Amino acid sequence: MTHPCRKNDKSVSLRDCLVAIVVLTVWFARKETHVPRLTAVRKQALDQMMKKAIFEAAVAVLTEHGVEGLTMDRVALAANMAKGSLYRYFSSKKDLVEFVYANVIDPIHQDLREIVATGQPAIEKLAVHLHKVLEHVAKHVRVFELLFHDDMAQGLLRSSQRRIHEAGCQLLAEVFRQGVSEGVFRPADPLVLARIFLGVCMGVFDGQPELQGREQRESVQRLIMGTFLHGVAAKQGQVG
Repeated sequence: MTHPCRKNDKSVSLRDCLVAIVVLTVWFARKETHVPRLTAVRKQALDQMMKKAIFEAAVAVLTEHGVEGLTMDRVALAANMAKGSLYRYFSSKKDLVEFVYANVIDPIHQDLREIVATGQPAIEKLAVHLHKVLEHVAKHVRVFELLFHDDMAQGLLRSSQRRIHEAGCQLLAEVFRQGVSEGVFRPADPLVLARIFLGVCMGVFDGQPELQGREQRESVQRLIMGTFLHGVAAKQGQVG
């Protein structure tokens, strides 16, 4: 006759084994799921670091040598990486210039998204946006001068510049849509108003105004805001 305690011990041991098998199965399943995910996260982080290094190197080369002197060899050397590694990310000079352009414009768009989400009146949003744009351009004035006024850069950027410009107009149109609703802007297509405002900005920037000093930036801001909101007439009512 089997002792009842031994029978009980045997059943407990078998149950523990089954539990252990289930736990190990789940653990291995999770491990197999997480390893590729962790690898993908590490790869993404590495790619971001590499692109940041490439951007900084490209800006340094642009500042020293201009667009014509922006070569893959110089950027690879400045980024302290093999030329083959650079080609893994950018296959041509055109791709590299477009990457730099997108990276100097993206902070402007990001700031605008945050401004649009605030509860400020439309005209205040417009003024804050323009202030931030002028601050950003002043910090990267040499790069902006090259990308916007160099003939070679304009040729390389023609398609991407048009696409990014339109994306900015779409964002800015939200401010004008709010302004039309508030009654501070005339009832017109918000996208058209956004394009007109950006046209005034680009017209002023084409003159390459001095932006390094705060007073100079404030003067440019007053010129743009005043021209857009009140026109070019010296006094109201003098428009024919």
